[in-house]
Formats: sequence, C-alpha cells, structure tokens
Amino acid sequence: MTTPQFNQSTHFSAAGEADLSPTSPLELDPENNPQTDQKPTNRRSLKLPKGFWGWQLLWLTVLLGFGTMGAGALLWLLITPPAPNCQEISPLSADGDRLYCADQGAQSGELTEIQAAFNLVESWPATHPLQPQGRKMMEKWAKLLIIQANKKIDEGNLEGAIELVSIVPKTSPAYSTVEEAITDWKNDWDDGQKLYNTAIAALKKQDWAQAFINIQSLAKLNNAHWREKRFNELVDRMSVERQGYQRLQEARNIAQQNTANSLEEAITLAHQVNSQLYVNSVARQEIKTWSQRLIDQAKQELEAKNLSNVFNIAQRVPEYSPLYQDAQNLLLLAEVQDVSLNQANSKPFIEKLVILLEGKAALDQQSIDQTLYQQAHIPTEQLDGQIQDLVALQVADGIAKIGHPLALKLAMDQAQTIGSQRPRRIHAQTLVAHWRKETQRIEDRPHLVLARMLSEQENLDGFKAAVAQAAQVVLGRPLRIEAQTLIAEWTKRVQIIEDQPLLNEALTLAKEGNLSAAIDKASEIEKGRALYSQARDQINEWVAEVQIAEDRPILDQAYGLADKGSLSSAISEASRIRYGRALYYEAQGAIARWVEERDAYWASQQPKPSPPSSSSSSSSSQQSGYSGSYSSGSSSSSGYSSDSSGYSSGYSSGYSGGYSSGYSSGYSSDYNSGYSSGYSSGYSGGYSSGSSGYSGGYSGYSGGYSSGSGGYSSGSGYSSSPSPAAAPAPAPAPAAAPAPSSSGSGSYSPPDANLFLE
Repeated sequence: MTTPQFNQSTHFSAAGEADLSPTSPLELDPENNPQTDQKPTNRRSLKLPKGFWGWQLLWLTVLLGFGTMGAGALLWLLITPPAPNCQEISPLSADGDRLYCADQGAQSGELTEIQAAFNLVESWPATHPLQPQGRKMMEKWAKLLIIQANKKIDEGNLEGAIELVSIVPKTSPAYSTVEEAITDWKNDWDDGQKLYNTAIAALKKQDWAQAFINIQSLAKLNNAHWREKRFNELVDRMSVERQGYQRLQEARNIAQQNTANSLEEAITLAHQVNSQLYVNSVARQEIKTWSQRLIDQAKQELEAKNLSNVFNIAQRVPEYSPLYQDAQNLLLLAEVQDVSLNQANSKPFIEKLVILLEGKAALDQQSIDQTLYQQAHIPTEQLDGQIQDLVALQVADGIAKIGHPLALKLAMDQAQTIGSQRPRRIHAQTLVAHWRKETQRIEDRPHLVLARMLSEQENLDGFKAAVAQAAQVVLGRPLRIEAQTLIAEWTKRVQIIEDQPLLNEALTLAKEGNLSAAIDKASEIEKGRALYSQARDQINEWVAEVQIAEDRPILDQAYGLADKGSLSSAISEASRIRYGRALYYEAQGAIARWVEERDAYWASQQPKPSPPSSSSSSSSSQQSGYSGSYSSGSSSSSGYSSDSSGYSSGYSSGYSGGYSSGYSSGYSSDYNSGYSSGYSSGYSGGYSSGSSGYSGGYSGYSGGYSSGSGGYSSGSGYSSSPSPAAAPAPAPAPAAAPAPSSSGSGSYSPPDANLFLE
C-alpha cells in the first residue's frame, strides 16, 4: 500500500485555504476585521487521500484485541482457582484437591483426619509431583500433634500424649522432633513421679520437713501437670495431714492421764481423724492401744468384783474399735458374775436366765477365754446349776404373782425346795422372805382399812376406836410404820378434842380480865399434849401482862425521881424490877442512862488528883473507874480516874458485908441488846439501907410467880424464863466513905442515896 504523495506547490482554493490556514479571532470577526469582505484570501484547503481512516481503525482494532487477550491471560494466571468442595472429594479427585482437603481436615485437630492426611502423603511415590508439598504439610501436621500432646501432658495423661504422636510415620521429616518430645516428656514425668512419691512417703511418716522439700522441687519442673496440679494437691494434702496429726497428738496428750474418761475422750478424738488421711492408720492403731487399756482396767475391776466399774469402763470401748467384741465379752462375763454371785440382783428372772444361757453358750463355743471366767470367779461347772435354780424360782415367782395367800404359801414351798448347797439358795431365801412379808401385808391391811373407816366419824369415840384397831398391827409387821403414823395422827386429834375446852375456858377468863385464873386453867394442859405449845404461848403472854401491870408503877416512879434529879433514888427504885420480868430491859436501859449522868456529875465535882508520891498509895490515872478500896479503919486512898468507861473494880475490900465488887466492866447503852457485860457481880454481900434492905439479885421463878404484895403463886411451878446463874443487879453509886466503926467487922450503912445531888 502506497502512501499518497502531496505536492507542496499545489494551489488551494480560497475556500480551502480559509479552512486550513489559521485565523485569529479578529480575522474571523467581520466587525473587527472589515477587510475580509473586501479582500478574500487566495489559499486552497488540504484534501486527504481516500481510505486513510479505515486503515488506522483496522490497526487500532488489532492492537486492542491482542491487549485484551494478554490481559485476560494474565488475569487467569493471577486469580486463585476456587477451592474444591471437600464434601464431594473422592479417591478419583485430583491429588491436589485431595491434599488440600487432607490439610483442611488436619487443621480441625481430629486424630482420624490427621492420620488420614499422613496416610495420603505416604501413599504417594517419591516421584509424585506433590511429594515435596506433602512432606512440608506432614511436618506441620506433626507440630499440631505435639501441641495437642502437650495439652494431654498438662492434664496428666502421658500415655494419651504418646499415643497421639505415635501416628506420625517414621518417614515424616518431623519424626525426630516427635521422638525428642517423647523423651522429654518421659524424663519430666519420671522426675515428677519420683518427687511426688517421695513426698507421699514423707507424709505417711509425718516427716513434714522432707515432704516440704519435695513439694518445693515439684514447683521447679517444666511439666505443668507436676508443677501446678500435683504441687497444689500435695500442698493441700500436707495441710490436712498436719491437721489430722495435731488432732491425734491432742488425743495422745489426753490419753496420758490413763483414766477411763480420758481414754474414752482420746478414742473419740482420734476417731475424728479423716479416714482418707495417711495419719488415720496411726490413729486406728492408737484406738486399738487405748481400747486395750480400757479392757485391762475392766479386767482388774472384774477380778476385784467391782462390777459397776466393769460396766462403766468396758462400755466405753466404741463399736468402731478393733477390740469392741472383746469388750462385749467382758461385759457378758460381768453380767454372768453379777447374776451368779449377787443373788439379790433386781433384774427380772427372764433377763437373768438369758444372761446365764448366753454365758454358757459363749463358754461352750470357746468364744470367751476360760481364763476370763477364772478371773471373774465364776465356777464354770456351776452355770448349769444356776440355770436350773433360776428355772425353779421362775416357776415359784409366777405362782406368787397370783397374789392370794395360798398362792404365796405355795410359792414359798416351791422356793424352799432349793437346798442349802444349791448356788441360788440365797436368792430363794430372799424371795421367801419377800413373799412372807407380802402375806403379812395381806393379813394386816383389813385392820388399817377398818381403822380409817372408824376415824371418818370425826369424834372422840371414833378416833379412840381407830387407834385401838390400828394398834393390832404388831411390831415387826410390814404395815407397822403406816399403822404408827395413823395412830400418832389420831392420838393428836383425841388430845385436841379433850384439851380444847380447857384452852377455850382460859381464853374466856383472860378476856374477862382474870389473868391468874386463866393461867391456872391453861396450866392444866400437860406437857406433850397437842395443845401444850399453844397453851404455853398464851400463859407467857398473860404473865407478861401481869408483870407489866405490877412493874409499870415502879418504873414510872423511878422516871419521876430521875426527872426531879434524884438519880440514885431512881436507880434504886428501878432496880426492884428483877431479871426475867417483862420490863426488866427497859428498867436496865434507864438505869444505864442515869448512872452515866450521875458519873458525869461526880467526875465534874471531883478535885484533880495530886501527883503520886513514894509514900502514898494511889491508883494509876490510866485505870478505869475507882481502882482503890475501903480499908478497915482508914479513909479511901483512891483517886477518880479520868477515864469514864465505868468502874473497873469498885470497892475491892470495903467492909465485911458491904460493897464487895461494885461495877466490874461497865455497861452497854444499847437498849435493844441489853447489856453486853452488865454488872458482873452485883452485890457480894448485900446492900443494906435504912429503907429497902435489898440483898442479892433476882433468880427468876423458882416455884412460881410471886408478886411483891402477895400476888399470884402458881402451884404448877411455872417459870417464865430460865434462872440465871448469878442475878446481876446494878448497885447504887458509892457514897463518900464514912468513918468506919470501931469493930471493923460490922455491916456498912451508906449515907443518904441522894447525897451528891440533893
């Protein structure tokens, strides 16, 4: 194809020239360039050859086609083809697809899938094009197995881990890695197992230090199973083992007391040790040892025939003890001994018989050592005789339970058939005595029933008849105590019926004001009678009223004298009220006050004592009261002591028949309690005055009550209070010592009692 040639000298037309030549905007605008209309151009336009643009389009189309084809091929090469559907894979599928699906299955972690993947690659020959890719995948699959095996190792499943990696074929490039991992696992496992076993052995021996060292070594292992799980397990086990051991030690400390209570407590405490602990085996051994101690103690008590102690000790051996059956055998022996030797045993016949039969059976079967029977002092040859006698007594007891006197007589005859040489002779005699008493009760019961019926009449004759009827139950009979109780009750009722009129009459006389007659009437109730105590209370009350009526004027007169300042006269007047009288303590209280007032006055009037000299005999100022004495033919040489607590000795010698002791220890001003010491001696000889002539003290009622003016004298010898040994009475105040008589032996007559105050 030739390109058309253009001649540059070719002339173009004006129109073509106008099309091809460049023009400016000014040239095109007729308004701006008016010359265009006036002078048109002479250039001619360029004309292309025919078919020029067809060839250009053809070449462009070819280029676009090849570019599109290259881009499509490149895209096809670069884009990954779609994954095969592993659900539809089959042995006829492409090996690449099968390898892909095998890898996908291995990624799931299923052991069967991994094993199938290994088998797929193993089935290919060495020249297979996918063999290199398959071997790389085998190495990846082996690593997956090792990861899963490590998890099993951490769970403590060594065998499972080894079994898991054993599917890796020896031709696998990762087989050496698998073998190395297995070796490491076994070594770590052996180390952990060794440390674990050593720690367990130490725990069984209660070697806490060694166990702790081994437990700490476990924490340093690479295997997480031993480093964490087993480590924590041993730490917890050691903690509970030590707690159990401490409890066992506490039980041991208690058992050292070696008493029945302490051994029982120790056994109970040791039993609380958890049975899953290693120390439990030691605890069981200790329980056996302590149980044996209890049994030994029970055997000693059995030999000593202390059966109550045997039961108390042997019953402490618990059921979980290895020696429980031995303790039960010992209890059976104790019961047999109790039934055999203690024939007064209160157990029922059937129970006794069963105990003897069990003991005989145990002896025949040799389940109990015969030496224990010897220790229990049980003759084995007498067991049969014991059983025979018990059967006979059981028959007699059954007859006696009928309760009729004839049945009781028949039962006694049956029991008396057991001779004196039989082992249950004492038991038989005990039953005979019991049934004899039952017979007597049956015979005497009607007497008491009739006596109660008679007493229901509630009159004197009925009670007397009841007493007579109950008295028929003679001494020594079983109902004698009951009869005596009823007799005492009815006798009291008889006495009340007989004496109540006397007491009522006395009360009536007392209400009428005739106290003397009331006292006489109430005194007719004799001592020991039912109303005697009530009568005595009334008599005491009436006597007190009489005494108050008699003594109140005397005391009032003494109060009047004291109000006038005649203290000595008041003291003398109040002293007439004798000991044991109703107003005695009131009088003594008044006397004490008046003596204190008089002594205070005397002390204020007494001149001060001169200093002591070697030639004079005077009392020490430290003495209490008057310490001197009247000496015959001389004046008093004593001075008054400043201590106002009372008179210490009074006139010590005085005149014969005069004051002999005076006040010896003072008095207590407490009116309610009387005098703590009182006037210790009163008058030794007697105080003789011109008017009263009183000598001695009051000694109570010796023969009866007697007033100063005659009054009442009881013939019954009533005494309102016990007679004192020495009746104290306050002495009047000592007066100034007058000149003694020439004889020195006459009675002393003091001056006027009111000398110091009037």
